[in-house]
Amino acid sequence: MERKIDDLPDEILEYILSLIPPYKDLQECMFVSKRWFQATKNVIEHSKAHFQKSIALGSLFWNSDSDAAWGQTIAKRHSHSACTYENSMYVFGGCTATSTTFNDLWKLDLDTRKWERPTTMGSYPSPKACATMLYYKKNFILFGGWSHPSPYPLHQQWKLFNELHVYCIESNRWIAINALETPPPTSAHSASIHDNLMVVFGGVVNGYSSNEVWRLNLDTYCWQKQVTSNLKPQPRYGQSQIPIDDKHLLVLGGCTGPNVAMNDAWLLTIEDPIWTWKKINMRHTEAAPTRIWCHQACKVGNHIIVLSKRKRQSQPSGMSISVGKPANPSNNPQTLSRDRQRSLREIDRDENVNGRRGYLQRSAFRNAPSSTSNSPNVPVYDSNLSMAAFRDEPVRNNSAAIRQIQLEFLRRAEERLQSRKAQAKVSRKNESTLAIYILDISNVLCDECSASWVPIRHNQETGPDERILYSLVLGRGELIVFGGIRQELNTVQGQTEIDASQVYNDLHFINPPKYVI
Repeated sequence: MERKIDDLPDEILEYILSLIPPYKDLQECMFVSKRWFQATKNVIEHSKAHFQKSIALGSLFWNSDSDAAWGQTIAKRHSHSACTYENSMYVFGGCTATSTTFNDLWKLDLDTRKWERPTTMGSYPSPKACATMLYYKKNFILFGGWSHPSPYPLHQQWKLFNELHVYCIESNRWIAINALETPPPTSAHSASIHDNLMVVFGGVVNGYSSNEVWRLNLDTYCWQKQVTSNLKPQPRYGQSQIPIDDKHLLVLGGCTGPNVAMNDAWLLTIEDPIWTWKKINMRHTEAAPTRIWCHQACKVGNHIIVLSKRKRQSQPSGMSISVGKPANPSNNPQTLSRDRQRSLREIDRDENVNGRRGYLQRSAFRNAPSSTSNSPNVPVYDSNLSMAAFRDEPVRNNSAAIRQIQLEFLRRAEERLQSRKAQAKVSRKNESTLAIYILDISNVLCDECSASWVPIRHNQETGPDERILYSLVLGRGELIVFGGIRQELNTVQGQTEIDASQVYNDLHFINPPKYVI
């Protein structure tokens, strides 16, 4: 007897539909029949409720995109702007590890996980990073940002922008907005949409941190500096701004200066004529991240998701990483002389055209006996190497062979150095990963004005590499993480050196546990 899919019970049909990605393909299932419409609607509602419940319980998991095809399309970047619309995520601008800024616009199809670069028209924004881009009525509102000038001419300062651009999604066109009164050039600020207003707070303005509030009427594109209460947050940049409703917004974290990260939160009530700031009482701070600076936050229901460095367990006293003095230090002058010379060699980190300048290890050199040299530390070739370098005629005959020996030694030394660096990166992999932190804001609008950090219930060692200045946006039943920058720290021969910053273009998704209808 033949059976059709319509003969399946509603529960089985909903289970099959729940296996479809929750974007365009699932939406098209609503047009098959009335029964499919209702079943698809139930799947969407159940998935949304399951996602919010998993967040409340602190049960979220990382899921990286294993398909590398998209990785060859969009350039690695950080400090970019990202926003979602329907079945796509849009990314604008950003910069590289060398502070080269972009003004390109990319589109990620969330169904296929593939990148596409629309050929946009109109007045392009300037190449910049740390701008804000928000969705409003089938448009993206882009404001502010900075760019780093070319290295020539010298002594140029970074340029800040107060440009305002509108990208029309349907017409695929950029429109530059020129207003009579505008905020000062601003970067690393935060912004959010409230009814027909875009509210901008803080950032870097004219080289210093700001705590000013500006409002933009999105119907008339008129700017106005807003008057706020005397009690207000400290000037800061790199913070997150979360819209609570049309009359309230929340500012979380940020940085007030070099290495001065803030973990506080503030509530702004939008009621004319004076908007009122109120500091939020933070609870269960033991479950909070170590810092919330340049870590973008995202609101899901009554919770805020923050990504930051995974906390490590405190080390035992016998495993302290600090270097102390030896138990019985020697006062021998020869020992002190050798230690002084060794320290001078270790801190010699000047760079030249061919790389780092330093000294060759003792595996290839030895100290000459005191009988043949006035200095006990004059290096000469070891006995297994040719002494022709110290005679005239053999040097001319065997210079090519000696050069090959020197090149081979340098090659092996470089391989050993790279091997130590690779081992250091592997050992740090599980210690320096992004972790998920959840803030419950359900009591923010109550009289107590409090927020609580939610403990995470599962191990998060599967997260991506630690980074900052990434983008975190909300999809349908998932969170999408893209890009960012990380600065590598390596320890070689007891000294800490900083490698070139690592910039990413990988995609990661944060999902709830598998939901079964």
